[in-house]
Amino acid sequence: MGIPITRAGPAVLSADQAALKQAGQEFEALLLEKLLQSSRGSQIGPAADWRAMADRQLARDLAGASPLGVAKLLEPKP
Repeated sequence: MGIPITRAGPAVLSADQAALKQAGQEFEALLLEKLLQSSRGSQIGPAADWRAMADRQLARDLAGASPLGVAKLLEPKP
């Protein structure tokens, strides 16, 4: 059995929808970050740390624009 769904006020539903949208974007960012990391191969040293940070930020920016549409696929449909 699943969790019972109750009708709450619109503020609660919109907060839930915002949380789901955020989770979808974070998931998409994680996928993009792993894709960027795997395309570079393994690196060692300070430059690798800076590149990893740059990859993480680029992945977050791309996920915010949702070019892959993964976040949109995860959003609940009304």
